[in-house]
Amino acid sequence: MQQGNALRHAILGAGGVGLALGAALARAGHEVVLVMRESSRARYRGVIDVHSKLHGDLAVRARAVERLQEPVDVLWVTVKAPALDAAMARVAPRLTPDSVVPLLNGLDHPRTLRARFGPRQLVGSILIEAERTAPGRVIWNSLYAEVSLATTETGAGAGADAGHGADAQPGAGGRRLGRLAELLADAGLGCTPERDAASVLWRKLVLLLPLALATTAADGPLGIVRRRPELSALLRDAAREACAVAAADTVAVDDRNLLHTLDTLPGRTDTSLHRDVTAGVRPTELAALTEPVLRRARDHHVAVPALAELARRAAERERQAEVPAPHRSTYRKGETS
Repeated sequence: MQQGNALRHAILGAGGVGLALGAALARAGHEVVLVMRESSRARYRGVIDVHSKLHGDLAVRARAVERLQEPVDVLWVTVKAPALDAAMARVAPRLTPDSVVPLLNGLDHPRTLRARFGPRQLVGSILIEAERTAPGRVIWNSLYAEVSLATTETGAGAGADAGHGADAQPGAGGRRLGRLAELLADAGLGCTPERDAASVLWRKLVLLLPLALATTAADGPLGIVRRRPELSALLRDAAREACAVAAADTVAVDDRNLLHTLDTLPGRTDTSLHRDVTAGVRPTELAALTEPVLRRARDHHVAVPALAELARRAAERERQAEVPAPHRSTYRKGETS
């Protein structure tokens, strides 16, 4: 444990999200260690370089290791869903951080992490647009960086995997959540404690899923989607359908606010799914994003024709994507950064 209010943080997955988060924590005085695969660590200079027209440039020192074997207070899991199992093999089996915070997209990953870490696992999500351009280098494109957190306890709906939030009441989980919310705020990141884990996951997914599918199908950012009336209509219908599935899964989301957000996002807004498909990264998050939602839609008898059509088009685009040239940056299955 660090002295004073500083904590020791490990970032498992030094991609865009992990690097932006690590840089913010290090700037706030916390010790940060990045868990990288060896090929990335060999090219990492020991400094996280953040480049942003909105936030200014930032360079902070952070150590990197290939395997996490040292005690840490917080383990942030920022790999993408297809790499989760292999990434966890880089964490020593007996390591027990005080808090484990996954910031993955999707609905199914909390079950995997809870099986290993139990109630030490919180459930989190982050809204940020950040892209890694090289080991330790990240471009932070969004003005916002908002983290949502909840504790876990067995419940229904998505909570059967993620947990509902009775543990968010005063107690060990509530204290961990409150402490993390404070340190994130001190690091300049917004943090919203949610009443339950299902809300954390769904309230990001209802925005991300339609946006990711539409930008991938359009092979371009949101502005390209808006210039194609049929695709723009599918985006809006898919957002409504995602809200309907969330409601059937016990999480109420105001679809009018969601549509307003989609209407007001900058046209340059892009998604990591589209970038990965274009770059030839395999596997992508497409299945992790879509399959749990389509499965719950079937279970709850919710019709989702727009989501299904966008998922079909995105999958077709993935199949057609050009295989990247050898010099282009990709990750292979199981890699963590």
